[in-house]
Amino acid sequence: MGAARSAADGIASSTSSKADTHWNYWIRFLAQIELSGDPFLQAFSTLQRHQLLSAFAQAIRERTFSQSPLGNDKLVAGTCFAAISNVAQAFEASGFPNPSLDALGKKSFLLHRLHRGFKNLDGNIRHQKCISVDEILRMCTRASSCPLLTAFQQNYLLGFFFAMRSCENFRVSGPRRTQPIRLRNIQFWKDNVIIPHSSQLLESADKVTIHFEWQKKEDRDVDVTQSATHHLSLCPVRAAAAIVRRLQSFQAVPSTFIYTYRSASGTLRDVTGAIALQLLRAHIQAIDHKSLGISPETIGLHSCRSSAAMAMCLNHVPVHTIMLLGRWSSDAFLRYIRQQVTDFGSDVASKMIQTPRFYHVPPLGRDDPRTHNPLSFAANSGLGSGSSANPNCFSVWP
Repeated sequence: MGAARSAADGIASSTSSKADTHWNYWIRFLAQIELSGDPFLQAFSTLQRHQLLSAFAQAIRERTFSQSPLGNDKLVAGTCFAAISNVAQAFEASGFPNPSLDALGKKSFLLHRLHRGFKNLDGNIRHQKCISVDEILRMCTRASSCPLLTAFQQNYLLGFFFAMRSCENFRVSGPRRTQPIRLRNIQFWKDNVIIPHSSQLLESADKVTIHFEWQKKEDRDVDVTQSATHHLSLCPVRAAAAIVRRLQSFQAVPSTFIYTYRSASGTLRDVTGAIALQLLRAHIQAIDHKSLGISPETIGLHSCRSSAAMAMCLNHVPVHTIMLLGRWSSDAFLRYIRQQVTDFGSDVASKMIQTPRFYHVPPLGRDDPRTHNPLSFAANSGLGSGSSANPNCFSVWP
């Protein structure tokens, strides 16, 4: 029982909820084809299991069990095969073999082909575009007496400098492993000495550290530090200090989330992801967005993380630094580097012609013992040449 509870604790509640949903879809699917009495397909061959899973994937894709709030008639390949994966995990958790694998333990060829077919039909994935730094500055420094807008501006600016996910600086719906940033997660430094939040010197700190308690990839207790800039507005220290001052204005406790603000009526409210998206797209709509090659529909809350990656890349921040600051565990951040941005290849062409001539080192000769020649053994030993093998080819002494 203890091991089972520990295993359950290793799964985010949102992941567990999706797995339960997909298993319910599987049960409903079997009922539709009159196979509800054998949910683990014990009476079927390996090929038949693969065929049933393929039919289930097609049913998921066609939204047989769910409706889209946006009116989309089909689900993408990733979503369909996430359902297959969750059903397969349910099989294994109950002591039955993974129904998506073949006799060699590899993914079913039938399912593999179906997955590729779905992906080809999905077309290109439209990633949310990044926003230039000057537009982030204009959006986050626009004068306003609205507490909601002020809180959004402060949180978005801080999120940009730390490449935050939207669920880290805004309140989003649904259970998630990632924990939002709290007041206690912000720490200021001056000459390597911690400055308490009660100090009047927060804005003069030379560094600010954000402590990420829980993250998407199940990493926990990760500290990321950014240094102050000389810019009066585009500065992570000043952005964090503004948030602390706002929370202090209503005596917030250390566990208070940074998206909390006090409304004009005096009640405490949260900046939700839905509201943040509306404010973000409203700003894009109000500017000359066509000259920037973007539109409100191509911008989303993930654009903040995308903008951070692009800003670092364009200014030649090393790849390992981008990964560490953005908390990317792999090169997945490359998806955020938008090749369509005109400045992406800035000076690359100039650098390509800086060395107009170079010399090819000639290949090593056959007589060189370092040369890899697969025929050299046969040639030296007489094997494969039509002649009898040299009996002394392996002799140490003549």
